[in-house]
Amino acid sequence: MLAWWYGLPPELRSPKWPATLSFLTILALLMGFHSVVQSSVRQGELLRMSVATRTQAEWRCHALQGDRQRAHCLRQLDAAPSMAAATPPPENTAALQVAQR
Repeated sequence: MLAWWYGLPPELRSPKWPATLSFLTILALLMGFHSVVQSSVRQGELLRMSVATRTQAEWRCHALQGDRQRAHCLRQLDAAPSMAAATPPPENTAALQVAQR
């Protein structure tokens, strides 16, 4: 192994190569960590928005006067989304997908 190492040109045996490789490895790990944290923050925000929207909808249902109206409203909340919601948005518009669960 030493014969191979000392057989390399002096430029490759320079201590700059291990330092550069270490720096690039650390940079890649930090970028990966940043990506994971950023996606976790987005997922948490979507979950918070979903829970807030659901809570607000339940509050509106419970504010209705009749028992039948309340029950119907809560059933609509628990029902599967309609086909209109499943269609893609028109072109040149932004769509935010909010988790329903």
